[in-house]
Amino acid sequence: MDFKLDAFPVDENTSGLRNRDKIKILICYVFKSIAQPIAKDVILSALYDNGIANYFEISQAVYELEKNGALKLTEGDDAEYILTEKGRKIADDLERELSMYIRHKATQAAMKTLVYEKRLKENKVDIVNLGEGKYRVDITIYSGLEGEGENDSLLDVSMYVPDIIQAEVIKRSFLNNPAKLYEKVTQALTEDVTFVD
Repeated sequence: MDFKLDAFPVDENTSGLRNRDKIKILICYVFKSIAQPIAKDVILSALYDNGIANYFEISQAVYELEKNGALKLTEGDDAEYILTEKGRKIADDLERELSMYIRHKATQAAMKTLVYEKRLKENKVDIVNLGEGKYRVDITIYSGLEGEGENDSLLDVSMYVPDIIQAEVIKRSFLNNPAKLYEKVTQALTEDVTFVD
């Protein structure tokens, strides 16, 4: 027997979404679930990096949702998308077209990406190419306290690594939990010390 691959249903839980209409429903659902403006690159990163959908399909779906009035772009330098009433209706009426697994995975991915982007704005991580295959990762943790001293650094750390892959791993690891680095450094520098006269 000769079966065509297309005759079998795609398992969305393992291979992601391939149908653009379902991707549009998912995007509306994610916006509804998160209930805040989201930049296009954040939604692209969240869905693509987590294997939920193809980059170009996501990009086209966002474009079509904006054109049909389900998403609206805010004004200003840091323009973000917001869900309109039409987009909310799409999410409310059609979310059951998507598996619970895909809905959960996409919302969780978007939330993690938003947190990551927020930490990237609140902290500074630079990767400096020193040539000859050597890199330095410069990390700055800001106080974050409103008012005076808001942009003062609490901690500056530089680390040398042999390649860009390790530099990116350090950057991502730090941004996943900036407080952990501050806590560990502070703990290491303030542990019990014996003073010698």
